[in-house]
Amino acid sequence: MSLMQRPTYIERPKDGDYVMRFTGLTWSVLRRTGEDGAFILSTGHRDRKAALLQVRSLTERDRSDGWEPDGPNLFRQVTRFRT
Repeated sequence: MSLMQRPTYIERPKDGDYVMRFTGLTWSVLRRTGEDGAFILSTGHRDRKAALLQVRSLTERDRSDGWEPDGPNLFRQVTRFRT
């Protein structure tokens, strides 16, 4: 029997983590660089799955975590590689 893991939520991703952002029409992938900063890595992903695939690849390579917004000032973890 396998147990389903509960989602993890935080108010602010750690520096070096990747964040997916929906702009209304497309998804962007950003990397947190500081208190209120982020570096945009890619834009224009038409669907969430394409952005999630890139976040998963980047987080696995860098051993960091991936997040997506889930309300104002709240992020839900979509990938976990940080130990």
